[in-house]
Amino acid sequence: MRYLVILDAGHGNRDSTPGKRSPLFDDGTFMAENDFNRVVVRKIDALLEKYADIDTFFTVTEKRDVSLDERVARANDVYNKYKDLYDKIVLISIHANALNGVWGTQNGTTTYHYPTNMVDKAFAEVIQKNLVAKTGLNNRGVLGGNFQIIREPKMTACLCECAFMDNLVEAKLLLTDNFRNLVAEGIVSGLSEYFGINGITTPTVTKVAQKVEYSVTANGTYQLKGNVENFGVKVVNQRNNTIEEPYCTNGSFFWHDAKGVTYPTSILIQNGVILQDIANHYNDFGCPQNVFIVYINGKVEMKKVNFAHDLDYKNIQVAIGGIGLRDTTNANFVYNPASEGFKKDVNKLTGKTVDYSDVLRKTNKTVIGYNKTENKIYLMCRPSIYHKSLLQYDLLKLVKDCEFDISLSVDGGGSTFLNNADNMVLKGDNRIINNIIGFGL
Repeated sequence: MRYLVILDAGHGNRDSTPGKRSPLFDDGTFMAENDFNRVVVRKIDALLEKYADIDTFFTVTEKRDVSLDERVARANDVYNKYKDLYDKIVLISIHANALNGVWGTQNGTTTYHYPTNMVDKAFAEVIQKNLVAKTGLNNRGVLGGNFQIIREPKMTACLCECAFMDNLVEAKLLLTDNFRNLVAEGIVSGLSEYFGINGITTPTVTKVAQKVEYSVTANGTYQLKGNVENFGVKVVNQRNNTIEEPYCTNGSFFWHDAKGVTYPTSILIQNGVILQDIANHYNDFGCPQNVFIVYINGKVEMKKVNFAHDLDYKNIQVAIGGIGLRDTTNANFVYNPASEGFKKDVNKLTGKTVDYSDVLRKTNKTVIGYNKTENKIYLMCRPSIYHKSLLQYDLLKLVKDCEFDISLSVDGGGSTFLNNADNMVLKGDNRIINNIIGFGL
């Protein structure tokens, strides 16, 4: 079996394609979309170079802006000449998305196919699944689009909008070589699945053997204890009662947009990639937030920061923001949810009073704990935990009794669930949640 992958770097260079660029960053610079597109197609090509049964072709090699008409003509010309030599020929067009050219909260990844072409739709679905799995960004789904680059080619085609260049967090990601590598790896993984070829995906680092202990404490707390090296986060955008991964629970605070697509509202980092840069459940969008951090080298700590990019994020295995409960390693630590945005306040955009302290009501709670002596991470879900006030909170006693050096409260309420090795032992309310945390994800 032989395959041909036609790679299209969307748009032209920064000088001749107006409008295809990010808004200005604080330092007055910007990212041209093609700077991202061009690099990613070459990274895809480099990954595919190792496989003798896959050939590649670029629709654009010039520095000048090559028109859509010409790029489509080149792809179709290659198809007409060589279609008998290959079992499958596909085209992937690489792009960075934009809504209106000003900084906003729009986010995530979309893969497009021509609306009436179900073969292209099936191809787009495989690429989208693998791309989102690799980058961890919000899954905006597979959509039909009447774009010339997927409408007129004679081969199977899709167009990937990898992230938003008018979302400040994602624009900064688009600039990084690490994120560009992840995009290339995700697309190559999708090609591997679509072609039915094993072994194309980039090898992952082997972690130490996983051993997770599950227990239920005398006060009715469901508990997982596992290795620091195996702790991780996974974006799921899935109903909590349908999640089957072992050794996991619900993750960060989150919300949803007008279409019901979820996104984190707490700082979140996964394997050196920032998934959420700022705590935005407070109307000032950026009050400091306590963040539980596991570094790639195994170090664990908690820091109170404004932005994920203030951290050494490229060397972080996972970081998740929430409500700091306890930190015996920091003499200045004080439990104060209001300082992290969980209080009643007036929304500056709508003028309405919003009570973010509602997350502290009597309800199910999820806590991350770290015991320094054991060098173990605990995940605890406690049904109907009670508090008397913002500063008299039963979870404080709970984490102290557990002798955690560091502990953080993440999302709770109906989001809360916990899976042991065999099944779901604490069920949520079947809502769609953004992410899960656990061991071996």
